Amino acid sequence: MDEPKVGLRERTRNAVRAQLAEAALRLFVEQGFEETTVEQIAAVTGLSRRSFHRYFSSKEDVIGQWSVETGAQLAAALAARPSEEDAWFALRRAFDGLVHQLGTGPMSLRITRMTLNTPALHATHLHKHAHWRDVLADVLQARLAARTDGSARIAAIALAGAALASLDSALTQWVSEDAEQPLGELVDQAMSAVAPLRESL
Repeated sequence: MDEPKVGLRERTRNAVRAQLAEAALRLFVEQGFEETTVEQIAAVTGLSRRSFHRYFSSKEDVIGQWSVETGAQLAAALAARPSEEDAWFALRRAFDGLVHQLGTGPMSLRITRMTLNTPALHATHLHKHAHWRDVLADVLQARLAARTDGSARIAAIALAGAALASLDSALTQWVSEDAEQPLGELVDQAMSAVAPLRESL
C-alpha cells in the first residue's frame, strides 16, 4: 500500500530540517555563531534564504528547536522512571540520555562552549532552561501530587530548577576543562552538592 502523502511530506520536511540544522551547527562551530549567516547555511544545503525560513525563523531558532525537542525527551525520560524512586534521583537519571549524547557527540563540546560563551545566544539559553524546567515540573508535580499541603507545584518547580542549575554547573566545568572528566561524573558531583542522590526515600 502506498504511503499517505501527508506522512511522506512530513518525513521529507523533517529530513530537510535535520539537514539544515546539521549544516548550521557545523558552520557555527567552524566560524562562530555571530559570523555565520542564514545565506551561508542555506547555500551549504543547496537552498535559498527563503527556503531556510520555511523551516526555521532565524539561525537562533536552530538552537531553539533542538531545545524544545530535548525538553520533550527529558520529560519522557523522567516520566518513565519508577514511581518509587526519589524525585531528585529520578531527575538525575532522566539526564542520562542527554549526558550520553553530549559526551559522545563529535561536536558537542564545541557546540556547548559556543552556546555558553556567545552573548547572542544568552536569551535562547534562558528560554531553554525555562522550558525544560516547566516540562520537568509538570512530570514531577504528578509524582508529588500526594502532598496534601498544596506544595506539589512549587516543589516540582524548585526541584527541576535546581537540577537544571546543577546540569549547567557541570556543563560549565566540562567546557572549562576540555572534557577532562566525563560529563556524567560532573553532573553527579553537582547534583550531590545540592542533595544526596539516593534511589528511594
